[in-house]
Amino acid sequence: MNNLKAVVAGHICLDLIPDLSSLKNTEDDRFIIPGRLLRIGPASVALGGAVANTGIALARLGTEVTLMGKIGDDLLGETILSALHAQGMSRLDYQTGMIHAPGETSSYTVVLSPPNTDRCFLHCSGANDTFSPADLDTTQFEGVKLLHFGYPTLMREIYSAPKAFSEKLAEIRAKGTLISLDVTMPDPNGPEGKVDWRRWFELVLPNVDIFLPSLEETLFMLNRPLFEEMMRRLHRAVPAPGESLNPANFIEFREIDELADDLLSFGVEVAGIKLGDQGIYLRTSASPSRVTEHMTQNVAPQWQERKLLAACYEVPVAGTTGSGDCTIAGFLTALLRGWTPKEALRFAAAVGACNVQKADATSGIPALEEVLERAKMWEFKENRLRPEEVGGELA
Repeated sequence: MNNLKAVVAGHICLDLIPDLSSLKNTEDDRFIIPGRLLRIGPASVALGGAVANTGIALARLGTEVTLMGKIGDDLLGETILSALHAQGMSRLDYQTGMIHAPGETSSYTVVLSPPNTDRCFLHCSGANDTFSPADLDTTQFEGVKLLHFGYPTLMREIYSAPKAFSEKLAEIRAKGTLISLDVTMPDPNGPEGKVDWRRWFELVLPNVDIFLPSLEETLFMLNRPLFEEMMRRLHRAVPAPGESLNPANFIEFREIDELADDLLSFGVEVAGIKLGDQGIYLRTSASPSRVTEHMTQNVAPQWQERKLLAACYEVPVAGTTGSGDCTIAGFLTALLRGWTPKEALRFAAAVGACNVQKADATSGIPALEEVLERAKMWEFKENRLRPEEVGGELA
């Protein structure tokens, strides 16, 4: 396919991560004590959100990308732009589509990770909350093959206006642009946790072609009882030494397949459910005509009614920040190039494997050709899931 132009829109923020490793020497287990000064290490500052993570990864893999988000006219916003400029990629347009909102604060997250304690996140949505469907400028989509919209669950004017959002996606879709969507886990105690997400999907997903959520996110929004049961099983489990517990291992594969079938019933042509270190499960519709429109005659039929599970590659893990976003970038890169679904899933897994070998979100992503070369040297991780139980197969 010659037209490899994409827009990545939605949530963008700055991650501030102070080094708290020195706190392991404190005598008091409590982390924050009023009036007390704690000496800590330097802070790392990194781009966050789907706009930065998926957008940068797509550009590194060879796609011309325009970023479309909203930042304030503050120091945080200047830092975001400076970090995007530092990427040094001519195919990454971070200026045309970025909205500078006077008087608003840019979004940021403070990641607190004291020794021997689970991480916690202090998040300010900032200008993301005022990014509305109207901010998706349809004049910027001429000749654009793909719009990937990330994290509507963290954007108040998007999750509270599903009808307007869906209508805007329909306008963009009418230009021949494929629509891809990804979400994050809603805060159960926040306003997004009170949204009727099934109704939201009923309104929005008919104008989405590719939907790529995680298992936990999808269960939370569509089947809360099963989500809560899965989490109870997870919390009761005792991991073996060195073992990480994956929620996908605490429900039946039949239930994962039914969840993917539920997503297809809303109208998407491709539903991919991310399963952490157990890979990604792909379901496609009987007639995925939009995603296969420019594929060759021998490839297009291979996208019809598929049930495929791609395992993860066995690689050393430095961190998982942005792994889902980069995996999506790999999948979309392959789809835009007209690859088969098996090739697309394996490439998505390979891009995810490149990501986790670095602590940050995107610095581990090389050019497309290098991803393919690295993948030849890796073995797949042992997978506990059995897609054959639902008539599926391994990619």
